[in-house]
Amino acid sequence: MTTVSSQSGSVTSPTTSSSSSSSNSSVSSSAVASATSIENEFLSILTTELSNQDPLNAMDPSTFTSQLVGYAQLEQQLDTNQDLSTSNTSLSTITTDLSSMMSTLNGIASYIGSNTSSSSSSTSTSA
Repeated sequence: MTTVSSQSGSVTSPTTSSSSSSSNSSVSSSAVASATSIENEFLSILTTELSNQDPLNAMDPSTFTSQLVGYAQLEQQLDTNQDLSTSNTSLSTITTDLSSMMSTLNGIASYIGSNTSSSSSSTSTSA
């Protein structure tokens, strides 16, 4: 959880965490939409905080910097998740295509093997 403090109180917003699992290799569109919603909420809170702060008692620069770093990390994670999702889709397509090609090659190999054995048996019987 990320807590954003201002003169009027503190606001807490959830943060995203990254975990990988072999059983869940794709990023669902609802998760991306949820992360985008969190990103928009974070920007809204930060903008509200900046516009409502007391000019004589401004936010600590290190706090502001850490909030901007948190936003940048969230944005990078969203980009990474989207890239992984695209890569997963591409790999799935490649795997399907390779499986189809292997099936075709196995059919060709068995056809060639059956024709080779029948032609060698016909040459041995004619000699």
